[in-house]
Amino acid sequence: MHLPRRRFLQTLAAAAAVPSAWSVSHAAGPLPVEILDTHQHLWDLNKFQMAWLSGAPEVLRKSYGLKEYAEATRGLPVRALYMEVDVAESDLDTETAEVRRICQEAKSQTLAAIVGGRPASEKFEDYLKRHGEAGVVKGVRQVLHPADLPRGFCLEEPFVRGIRVLGKLGLTFDLCIRVGELGDAERLAAQCPETQFILDHCGNVDSKAFMKAPPKAPAHDAADWQRALERMAKLPNVACKISGVIESLPDGWTPEQLAPAVNHCWDVFGPDRVVFGANWPVCLIGGSLRSWVVALSEIVAPRPEADRAKLWASNAKRLYRVG
Repeated sequence: MHLPRRRFLQTLAAAAAVPSAWSVSHAAGPLPVEILDTHQHLWDLNKFQMAWLSGAPEVLRKSYGLKEYAEATRGLPVRALYMEVDVAESDLDTETAEVRRICQEAKSQTLAAIVGGRPASEKFEDYLKRHGEAGVVKGVRQVLHPADLPRGFCLEEPFVRGIRVLGKLGLTFDLCIRVGELGDAERLAAQCPETQFILDHCGNVDSKAFMKAPPKAPAHDAADWQRALERMAKLPNVACKISGVIESLPDGWTPEQLAPAVNHCWDVFGPDRVVFGANWPVCLIGGSLRSWVVALSEIVAPRPEADRAKLWASNAKRLYRVG
């Protein structure tokens, strides 16, 4: 979920009509031997209210569970961390209870969860303690770009106070915010040095910004995004999730078109502060989960093997405190 909500959904609808024609057989890089996917979405439309889906591409307007995820990752050495799906606030407890159940299933690929939460709520700490007993909850996310949230919301005192509570409890916060507001995210992270932040989707990059002749105007200027990422990377408590880069590209994308965003994130954050995220099933707008894994494997192939292993799994284990 990257752009202002209406523009985001319009972009998705246009892209969803034609999945990427790039063939996974083109890959030149070795596939990872272990993957910890830090951005697995699961949703049951019989259980959750997700208003944002009403205007989303048809491919997303159905339920996605463990069975579908297992099929999407068949043949890949994948385990996953569930990522909250922006349910209605009234469904937060239901979502968190459901994902705790999923994580405890014997054959589940899902090890733990980043759950939805409202850091500005006076009841936020009680909510965390209520759901934290099982050890499944490793972090929290509240998407910061819905239309009903004013710019600067994440810098208001109640929100900052809640984010500091996460640090006190040893929990992370995933940042999902517009490129134009990355400065607010930077200031938030600076005010909460004890909290570990993970910046989702390469800072919500629009990969079209790096195309010489994009089919439509990108959501932001490439240089603006690069500078914002460089500033974020100076904060030691911020890591970057390499995810969300295929969804904004037109049909026929290639690894070469993804490489500028991926490489800039890796170069400014360094090999110890990057983690992999599939963003499945939202990634289906741009291509299959496997096509994203294979393309990323090609992009990072020149990097040292030990550093590639950090990207695919070991950094996530450390940052999210997963065994």
